[in-house]
Amino acid sequence: MVDLKKIYDKLPLPQKPSSNNFSAKAIKGFENHRIAKNFNDNPSLLIFISESNQDFFVANQNLFNIKVTHNVKCEIETDTEVSQNNFSVVSYIGQNDDVKDVFLKTCQILIKSLGQNPSNKKIKQTVDKFIELFKAIKEPPQKSIQGLWSELFLIEQSNFPEKVILGWHSIPEEKFDFSFDKLRIEVKSSSTESRTHHFSSAQLNPINNLEIIIASILVNISVVGLSVIDLMNKINGKLDDFPKQKEKLHLLVYSTLGIDVERVNEIKFNYEFAKESLRFYKSEDIPKIESTNIPKEVSNVRFTSNLINSKSIDSGVDVLLQPYLKDN
Repeated sequence: MVDLKKIYDKLPLPQKPSSNNFSAKAIKGFENHRIAKNFNDNPSLLIFISESNQDFFVANQNLFNIKVTHNVKCEIETDTEVSQNNFSVVSYIGQNDDVKDVFLKTCQILIKSLGQNPSNKKIKQTVDKFIELFKAIKEPPQKSIQGLWSELFLIEQSNFPEKVILGWHSIPEEKFDFSFDKLRIEVKSSSTESRTHHFSSAQLNPINNLEIIIASILVNISVVGLSVIDLMNKINGKLDDFPKQKEKLHLLVYSTLGIDVERVNEIKFNYEFAKESLRFYKSEDIPKIESTNIPKEVSNVRFTSNLINSKSIDSGVDVLLQPYLKDN
């Protein structure tokens, strides 16, 4: 895949200090669109408008450091010429270099689903994803970096990450991290030597014939380890033929991180240690408060369990998932 950050970094500043004047380069494989730089050294995605009816039914937007304008006549400077054309323009207007990199990576992921000749509806959908992502970046993180790292680690351990991602939760607040037919997988991590984890009653008391598996990972911080972004990039390398899964991976990671995106590369965990420590447990083999012992007037029961005496499953992630994964 083309690295839009490298392309952007090599773009010169445009000659004219105008809001609709850009230094830009066509995106390889999607030449109708442009990655662009304005006179303030901010990145923009110029989206080609392919429909003959270019009257958009959505208003221009300017929020969360993302500015969106539709059907804009842009003057584009390239190495050899200056041209004019109409585009929908999505721009990052903030000054944080880490978030600027997120913007460029988001462009790189979404451009594939956008396609060469997107309809106005497809353009609107893509712009909405930008807005939701950058709204999340300005909010507190929805779960710890350690928790997100552990979920990504489990995905990376599979030989079929594209299938595992399909079962990954769409929002961090969901009861289980992964759902596949009648199987649920909850990932738990501990930064101590003890395999002690926090559970809700619902995570260990199955209903409707569900099978619940707990993936337990021991983690420790290491300056030579892998960050969340490192793990995401390892998974990305296996998803070139699966653009929808790559899009889900990218958007969910950054929206989950929230404001922690500015320090995410500072926190790294020992990959080999986590790999050696990974164990799987059936919910019935983990100490818990049985649902039959919880009065119906009591809810949101949470507790801590030590898995030291629990029997683990002698199996890898793909063997566990195989009966539940669809052949698609």
